[in-house]
Amino acid sequence: MKVLVISMFLLGNSPVFAEDVNQRIAFLEQEVQSLKAQQKLENVDQSTQQNTKSVNVFSDTNIKFYGIVRMDGAVDFKDTTAAPFVSNQTPAVDRSPAGNRSAFTLTATRLGMDMSKKVNTTDIKAKIEMDFWDGLEGNGKLRIRHAYVDFNNWLLGQTSSNMGNFETNTESVDYTLFMGYAWTRNPQIRYNFDLAPAHNLKVAAEYVDTRASELPALTAKYVYKQENLTAVAQGFVNEKRATLNVSGSEKDIDKWAWGMGFGLKYKFSPVNSIQGHFYHVEGDQKFVSYTQQTAGTVNGYSSGGDFSINDSQNDLDQNKVNTYVLGYSHQLSDQWRTNFAASLFDYDDTTNFAKNNPTTNKQVSDLAANVFYTPVKTVDVGLEYHHGKREQFDGKVFDVSRLNFVTTYKF
Repeated sequence: MKVLVISMFLLGNSPVFAEDVNQRIAFLEQEVQSLKAQQKLENVDQSTQQNTKSVNVFSDTNIKFYGIVRMDGAVDFKDTTAAPFVSNQTPAVDRSPAGNRSAFTLTATRLGMDMSKKVNTTDIKAKIEMDFWDGLEGNGKLRIRHAYVDFNNWLLGQTSSNMGNFETNTESVDYTLFMGYAWTRNPQIRYNFDLAPAHNLKVAAEYVDTRASELPALTAKYVYKQENLTAVAQGFVNEKRATLNVSGSEKDIDKWAWGMGFGLKYKFSPVNSIQGHFYHVEGDQKFVSYTQQTAGTVNGYSSGGDFSINDSQNDLDQNKVNTYVLGYSHQLSDQWRTNFAASLFDYDDTTNFAKNNPTTNKQVSDLAANVFYTPVKTVDVGLEYHHGKREQFDGKVFDVSRLNFVTTYKF
């Protein structure tokens, strides 16, 4: 035993063994330094990733996607004679010979995205919404409905005009709403005044793309809303323009168009409401739905529902119209609801426009009733009947009898 201990002592103090131990210690120190260096690199990489994330434009932006899958259909029991006559929301079909016709479309399907973000102390909101309704009756091409940014009470982009009246709207099956309601969307710069909890005022410069001068339309809208009562007052002015070719040179004729609207909605019980709206418009067919018309060429220029050229070719003969719509809504149960609406467009037949455009509308009326069924929270099925009548300045009268239906899924 003593020999073994003495031998191990001598071996441990030998130069060979000491050198081996020193090598192992040096190797371990090298490994430790390598691990430290690797840890530093990992820390730097994590810090870089965090910094990169902090400047990512979407990192602190709230994004909400939404949409409506929608199928519309209609059956005409009498032939519809012209588009402004209780405008059809389905694709055009052969109107000759007159009689029953039907069509279906999914072009009112809608996709949208709401975005919000806080930059310093400013809340920034934005919206992009689109559907496939490009053209008078929808042809399946992608169309921008809304695209704007909203901050510090300023809105820049395209959205509903101040002449719209969704606040007093009666729910319809027809995608284009009842006559007397307006849904025009224009590129605009708008400022919002929150005057008090129940009072709101919006003013805007809106771009109107056809039959107008280079100046934007000026619009304003006041909304009063408190508990069961909503009131709306609105108005616009817009310089209209016709460009004629006279003796080989172009000639611009300008004239101001204007209009105003008033509406009320009163909810007199939890399941019943009544709502109505009135417009008076002179020289315009852009801001109020169903006022657009095509009337051929008069005195060298295409007439519309807004104006035509006078006989001396130096002024615009403006069309004038009063529109009325009255609606009633009733919630039958959690799953069933119904709506009724009566609409009237009454054009001034004493104007030079009426005398020079005999085939345009003198009076258009519509009576409609619908019922909606909601089998589950996000699905609606609707059925709606329209009976309409259109009378021209020349005395000709046309009728429509139409059944509309719709199914929607909202997400």
